Amino acid sequence: MGARAAGGGVMAASAVGPSLNVVQRTLLLLDVSPFEALSSEEVGALATSMTEMRFDAGETIFTDVDPEGRLYVVVDGAVEIWRSGIVIQRATRGHGFGIFGLLGVAADATARAAEPSHLLVLAREDFIEAISDNPAFAVACLRGLALRLKALLDRVEALEGVTGGGTTG
Repeated sequence: MGARAAGGGVMAASAVGPSLNVVQRTLLLLDVSPFEALSSEEVGALATSMTEMRFDAGETIFTDVDPEGRLYVVVDGAVEIWRSGIVIQRATRGHGFGIFGLLGVAADATARAAEPSHLLVLAREDFIEAISDNPAFAVACLRGLALRLKALLDRVEALEGVTGGGTTG
């Protein structure tokens, strides 16, 4: 039986025994925003606290907001983030998702494995401790959110140009 997922959905996967050692986890995370802002020792400490989960293709990882507040990083496979029936993000090796749930914000989205996927999962408590202990990590998290927001604003602007929308000044 799967664990309960956010929004009443069922996660078919559960935490699995580690298949990556701490060095392998650390090396993967050092190339993932915002973890690159941390020293290898700090990333190693976070890597130790992370759990591993595996999902088959088509399995739901979470719906709406993850009440546990977790950040997911793809080790292998691909995860699609759906909103209003549209894929809004595809996360592959080294990409993270779930920041909204981690921050307690409803994203109104569903994360689903597009193919068999292996994920590292960081709990909210460990994330809060990391940003409290390391302001550079907190700034890197904010920078990542700002870059994502800018990309979305650029897309909206492009769409307005295509549809003739927008304002005149």
